Amino acid sequence: MVYKSRNNKWIGVLNDYDLSSTQDGPRGNERTGTIPFMAIALLTKDAIEGRVEHLYQHDVESLIWVLIWVCLRYEDGELRSNRPFNQWLKADADRCRKEKLDFMFMGRADAQPSPSHKSNWETARGCLRPVGHYYSEDPKPTLTDDEVFQTWLTAPVPSRIRD
Repeated sequence: MVYKSRNNKWIGVLNDYDLSSTQDGPRGNERTGTIPFMAIALLTKDAIEGRVEHLYQHDVESLIWVLIWVCLRYEDGELRSNRPFNQWLKADADRCRKEKLDFMFMGRADAQPSPSHKSNWETARGCLRPVGHYYSEDPKPTLTDDEVFQTWLTAPVPSRIRD
């Protein structure tokens, strides 16, 4: 939307109705997002069908996947010629979930970050470890938002970044 202000300046406003609803309010079960960056728990059949509540931990995990993506696919802000995860861009939710689990438990040890992201990669790997522990537990523990923040983000981030 664009409108003219009282002092004759044009003002632009972007409206994003992607998550809008005609219901009384959001239920927290809506699924939107870019599959390669979504939390693994949101790539399950139950989640796709709206039976999994969207939690803070899903957003934190998504941030970790974005950091991993950047560390392994970009060098000094440019796409590298060696681009892991291309298959994630074409995969459906179920296949991407399986490939992300495989990467988390088997592939991350062999991953080669770009030279400009070596220290960021150590942070990303550190953040992914507690996520892997979470997915390896059965049944999955119920985590508070603070527990997720402290164990998935704060603990693995080197002190030089936090200072």
